[in-house]
Amino acid sequence: MPRIIDILNKLDDQATTTVDLPARNGEHYRCKAMLVKKDLPEIELVFPPNSWEEENLLFDDDCHIAVELDGQPINLIAQLHHAAGSRRLHCTAREPIAAESLREYFRVAVNMPIEASYIAGPREVNNKTWKMIGTTIDLCGCGVLAVFAEKPASTHNIQLVMTHPEEETALVCLADVVRTYRIRKNRYQVAFHFNVISGKTRDQVISLCLREQRRHLRDNVELM
Repeated sequence: MPRIIDILNKLDDQATTTVDLPARNGEHYRCKAMLVKKDLPEIELVFPPNSWEEENLLFDDDCHIAVELDGQPINLIAQLHHAAGSRRLHCTAREPIAAESLREYFRVAVNMPIEASYIAGPREVNNKTWKMIGTTIDLCGCGVLAVFAEKPASTHNIQLVMTHPEEETALVCLADVVRTYRIRKNRYQVAFHFNVISGKTRDQVISLCLREQRRHLRDNVELM
């Protein structure tokens, strides 16, 4: 794998990036930014106004940076050091992320239909068979976040069927519910973790994430 400085040298200065910033609450902020080269591997990330609040960031932790190089998305790990004002963060780029490890780092915004269902066994007196239809919000190689009109009636061994117009076959796997959050009446965000997924389906998911990430990176970012 190329050295980090070799990769940074090939990048355009002020390249468009997508950044996952670590937060103190254990979540991540997803932001657009420009990557400005400093004394490599030192870099500065310049964000649109009001992208984050300094007191909420977890400094000295890793942030994950996606940037396009030669028409392909490159995923980097960087250590977040400190803020320089309300729009700039100083980092040290450390290493690239292999495509096969993408599932551990990046969730990519993907909207597509998703069907979640559960078939209760004959001895399951406390569980019922159910099915609900929703829309995905984001996706990675190990899970998916989606919106439904109701809360899942059970949380384990849920069959997920996701259909994307660019995929010849549906993405099918078994998953567990990690958390459910009520947004408003008849509107629930549900996070699933894939626990039974074939290698072929995992590859499909990661390929889809890479394509969507590439599409996002090609969107123009307006830094004012």
